[in-house]
Amino acid sequence: MNELIKMLEQHRLGFHLTETMSGTHEFVNNAGPEGEHRMKFVVTWGTKHLSNWLNPLSSGFMSNYLEGRIWVGGLVQDAPCHGTLDLRYFKDATLCYTIFFKGDDGTPYRYVGEKVNLRPWNLHRTHTTCYGTITDLDSNKEISRSILYFRLDTAPSFLASFRLG
Repeated sequence: MNELIKMLEQHRLGFHLTETMSGTHEFVNNAGPEGEHRMKFVVTWGTKHLSNWLNPLSSGFMSNYLEGRIWVGGLVQDAPCHGTLDLRYFKDATLCYTIFFKGDDGTPYRYVGEKVNLRPWNLHRTHTTCYGTITDLDSNKEISRSILYFRLDTAPSFLASFRLG
């Protein structure tokens, strides 16, 4: 308990969780093979500074680091990724994932996914559905659109992954 108090006083207390999102994506503008392809990411997200995370005046308010692995059918198989997850409940009722990764050919990409219309009466839908796009960072062109889901059968492992530190 003393260590926890020390960490709080020194602004080095944080938390993290590991989340899995999976679903499908489709290439747009002839950027890849036609049809639906599987897509998934498994990321650990959280903050290293809970005091900033909780402070509405801080630039880090409810903003999380994110790192893990991503799979995008027709583009990349099991690549490292990193980025942010911004919990924008009070700003525009969304959660926004911004994930950077490289394709199998080394091309840099950015995935931006949002969980939208977050309201207390629809959390079972809005917190489980994420609408996203992938942009080729070399050309700055959108190449894919996706719908990913937080599957309820992953909820126990998600909740069990919560760690303070």
